[in-house]
Amino acid sequence: MKREKRMTGLAKRSALASLSVAALCAAVLGLTGPKGAAAQDAPSGNAEHGKQLFYAHGCYGCHGYNGETGVRDLVGTGSPIVMDEATFLTFLRLRGDQAPVAPSTRMPNFPVEALSDSDARDIFAYIRTFKLDAPRVEDVPVLRAILESAAKPPAR
Repeated sequence: MKREKRMTGLAKRSALASLSVAALCAAVLGLTGPKGAAAQDAPSGNAEHGKQLFYAHGCYGCHGYNGETGVRDLVGTGSPIVMDEATFLTFLRLRGDQAPVAPSTRMPNFPVEALSDSDARDIFAYIRTFKLDAPRVEDVPVLRAILESAAKPPAR
């Protein structure tokens, strides 16, 4: 059965709320505007240790093994949450500080008692090693042929 990636109304609101939190974090931390270039600085954490933590904490369950195959993609989204180390840590901590009363299927909370700043930096460093691996449409002959065929006017 083909897995659909349609977002329900609740999922859309949740995604927008997450992006709003990330935007707020970025603004508070001064990561917008010209200083936003700092978002591309090399992470300070240890990516190898971060990989171990990514699997140990079950992050792959939602984000996939390469950050682009799970229900919550980490690469190619342009999300400010994964573009800057300070924003990433702030996002994790805000979620930890605002733990829901009832369990949910959204991302778990990671207060500092559950995940140290050092470990969170290591996970961020590992996430920053993810690269989009999907081929371009032009590089997939069958897909390109389907799209070209669909663009042609129907035969009468």
